[in-house]
Amino acid sequence: MPDVNKRSYHSPLRAGQAEASRAAVLRAAHELFVEQGYGGTTIAQVADRAGVSKPTVFTAVGNKATLLKVVRDVAMAGDDEPRTVTAREDVAAIAEAGDLDRAVALTAGHIAAVNARYHAVHEVIRGASGTDPVVAELWETAEAERHVGAGHLLARLRAEPAVPPPQAHDRLWLLMAPDNYHRLVARQGWSRPAYERWLAAEIRALFAP
Repeated sequence: MPDVNKRSYHSPLRAGQAEASRAAVLRAAHELFVEQGYGGTTIAQVADRAGVSKPTVFTAVGNKATLLKVVRDVAMAGDDEPRTVTAREDVAAIAEAGDLDRAVALTAGHIAAVNARYHAVHEVIRGASGTDPVVAELWETAEAERHVGAGHLLARLRAEPAVPPPQAHDRLWLLMAPDNYHRLVARQGWSRPAYERWLAAEIRALFAP
């Protein structure tokens, strides 16, 4: 018969160590994926760079495919908190802007911040999607989730597009693509403010003058 008076044991020290191990694993995985690609990265390399054992990598995060997914999620959100990107304060501020131009500027700033963190990981996923079925599925999920996110942002702008709404939705989805940030900023040397201004102008063009 179970002891109903038995209390679960919680160690703040152990919990803190687990969080630190997870953060170290995710940081190491991010660095290695970007440096040498998904296919060239092993769990052993991640463990070595993170300063943990291989079993700890699996315990803290999971297998290599799960590592890539979580690295993606953290890069997009900016942290490891269990909240979607569209549930964040900077997205909520868009709907409260009270002015279309201000809302567009906040939207461009949000997209720029996400892509600045995420574009390199996006390139890793894109590069491996042609050879690894699991990563190919993650790529398709990422594309679909960005389309959903574009719909959320469009709704928060609180304005009627000058083009048919489905087209405005698709165009915003395209503008949000991390590929644009990667090509313009990482490859062509644009500054982030220049990219952000371009993005704001393109989003504003979806609406009447």
